[in-house]
Amino acid sequence: MNAVASTCPENCKCTLNKIFCQGFSIKEFPQSIPPNTSTLLFSSTNIQSLKPADFETFAETLTMFAVKDSNIAKVEPHTFNQTHNLFALGFSGTMLTSLPKDLFQNLQALSTLTLSKNKIEDLQPSLFTPLVVLKILDLSRNLLTSLPEDAFQRLEKLEQLMLQRNSIRKLSSSTFRGLNNLRSLFLQQNNLTDIPAGIFDDLVNLEILHLQDNKITQLPSNLFSNLPKLNKLFLSNNQLSLLPSAIFFNLPNLTHITLYENQLSRLMPGTFGPMALQELWLYDNMLTHLEENVFSNLTEIRLLVLSRNRIQHISPGAFNGLMNLEEISLHTNRFISIEAGIFKDLPKLANISIENNQILHIPIKLLDGVSRLNLLELQNNSLPNLPKEFLNSLSKVDNIILSQNPWRCDHGIVPFRDWLGQYPEKVKNLTSVTCDTPPSLNGRNIGELKEDDINHSLHTFPTKSSSAPASDSTTVSEEIEDTSGGGSVGQGLSKDKIIIIVAIVCTAVIVSLIACVLWRRNKRGSQDLDRRRKTNSVI
Repeated sequence: MNAVASTCPENCKCTLNKIFCQGFSIKEFPQSIPPNTSTLLFSSTNIQSLKPADFETFAETLTMFAVKDSNIAKVEPHTFNQTHNLFALGFSGTMLTSLPKDLFQNLQALSTLTLSKNKIEDLQPSLFTPLVVLKILDLSRNLLTSLPEDAFQRLEKLEQLMLQRNSIRKLSSSTFRGLNNLRSLFLQQNNLTDIPAGIFDDLVNLEILHLQDNKITQLPSNLFSNLPKLNKLFLSNNQLSLLPSAIFFNLPNLTHITLYENQLSRLMPGTFGPMALQELWLYDNMLTHLEENVFSNLTEIRLLVLSRNRIQHISPGAFNGLMNLEEISLHTNRFISIEAGIFKDLPKLANISIENNQILHIPIKLLDGVSRLNLLELQNNSLPNLPKEFLNSLSKVDNIILSQNPWRCDHGIVPFRDWLGQYPEKVKNLTSVTCDTPPSLNGRNIGELKEDDINHSLHTFPTKSSSAPASDSTTVSEEIEDTSGGGSVGQGLSKDKIIIIVAIVCTAVIVSLIACVLWRRNKRGSQDLDRRRKTNSVI
């Protein structure tokens, strides 16, 4: 112990056979490394390069060597020729742009190789070939734009391969050939636009696959068909507009998948096969409708997120088979109406989110088949009222959010007002449930309205049968009577008014006719546009 301490290099800490050297004051490789050193770590140093002679005195005993956040820009060929017993080697946060092709030729015992957060631009062909027992290879956060076809050849023991946060644009179908033991593959945050067919065919033990944050526009139909052990699949933040039919079949162990932040416009029935999926994230896509049985194989799913799409319609039976679904998010879509009973046969459903839409009416049987809800979110829609029958069905709902709707406080609001008074504990932000119309009641808390408030507002708020036209009619009839027995002045004034009224009526009729014609023409144009959209839609 004393011998080791006495030979410990300057600016280094030595414990038994482990040495840790830190500080930018270190500009040269330390010369007095003890011969029994097994672990050598450099951090934040100004060492510029490494050469074979640096390791001569302790090469046989060295088992771990790592450099972190240092200015090393060059590792000479054959530097590690004598370090036969290295099982962990790392360069992270250095200035390295490339590595000699024979650098690892004698490292048959190496199990972990970390080359992350450097400036490596390319890899020599067969650079890693000698590493026959390598289990972990980290090439993340470099400047790679491509990979040699045989870059990982003979790495049959490899279990983790990290290639994320590079600039890789293209992969070969043979890039991962022979990696039968690979468990985790990280390809996120690159510039990939497509994935070659067959590229994952040999990865029969793969459990985690990261493809998110790329520019992938399409996927081959059988891309994942040979990945029976896949547990987690990340595809979010790409440019996918279509998923091939049965793309997610033969994935019985898949429990997690992300597809959010793509450009998906349609999900076809049969896209998802039977699997152990617990959550499905599909927000921030371009879905316009949900087809019958589209999720029917996802019998284990607990959470379904479809928010921030363009969904206008949900087919009856779209949620068939989701017997374990607990939460569904449909907020921030383009619903104007929503079908009755779409949530039936979902016995474990606890939370429904359909806020931030344009729903004008809630069907009285919306919650048919729902056993018990913890939360129903209806805020920020276009609801003027809620049917009494629907209010009765809210006995199965523990919490509901109703704010930011244009509630119309006429006589029809009375059942809603009474329900609010009876169940205030169910309503979150109760004081925000306020009248929108009539103007005299705007901002008033609906639950606090009195009969006199409503009756008084109806006298001051114009109805469809306004009193103004009746007054005009009486005036005209009176003036006509005056013209039959009155003087010349009264007679002339009555004729002028009659002419003005007739002109106004004729103008109104003409404008109505023109509007009708334009409406029909616009309707035909919209139908034609819809036909063209359907013709050009992705199928």
